[in-house]
Amino acid sequence: MNNNNDSRPDQDGKAELKYRGRRTSREKSEQRRRQILEATMRIIVRDGVRGVRHRAVAAEAEVPLAATTYYFKDIHELIADAFTLYTEWALAYVQKFASEFRDTARDIRGYDMTDPRQQLEAIERLVTSLSGFSRGKLAEDTRMLISEQAFRYEVFVEDRVRRLALMHRKALTEAVREITTLMGSQMVEEDTAIVMAILHSVEYQLLLDEGDSDAPERILRRYLSMLLPMLVQPEL
Repeated sequence: MNNNNDSRPDQDGKAELKYRGRRTSREKSEQRRRQILEATMRIIVRDGVRGVRHRAVAAEAEVPLAATTYYFKDIHELIADAFTLYTEWALAYVQKFASEFRDTARDIRGYDMTDPRQQLEAIERLVTSLSGFSRGKLAEDTRMLISEQAFRYEVFVEDRVRRLALMHRKALTEAVREITTLMGSQMVEEDTAIVMAILHSVEYQLLLDEGDSDAPERILRRYLSMLLPMLVQPEL
């Protein structure tokens, strides 16, 4: 059995995650392995991580039971590979968000934060960008957002899942740090951690409300409104 996921530095020196799984000699075999993993994800969304069993996955994927044990030596490997599949999607989404945010950041850098009107405009643009990140995940694939919540406990019991989770968090943290640096934070790491916590809370609330709430925007607006005056008048 060879490695099931890999992280290698790209040209910029950043870790690049690529799902690899067990090597197969035929395209049909690769499709079946993917079929099993996608079935595993559906079970996780419906029944939670504890619902993942070889027999349940085989039934969901409509493949022989022997196929699940052929491609994945045990349940831990199956769950970890499913999380790898999720992480590959999640990192691509974070990178897309970071790229789009840079355009917003360039515009906001030209604002005069001592001007109340420009300060409010900056806040609204940041609120739109950050809430759009979480709402976009919900709109693109609700199953993936649910899976992220379901995998959180697994981080503490499965080392491979923990390593993948750390990789995902690092990519998102770098994007958020860009925001707090842009805002002129005097405590970049601490404010980055606060924004990260707010985003996690917002995504959980979006799942509970099925996206039918303006609470994420209100929460982000309140935090940013409190933070920006402190940056303009740091002695307060």
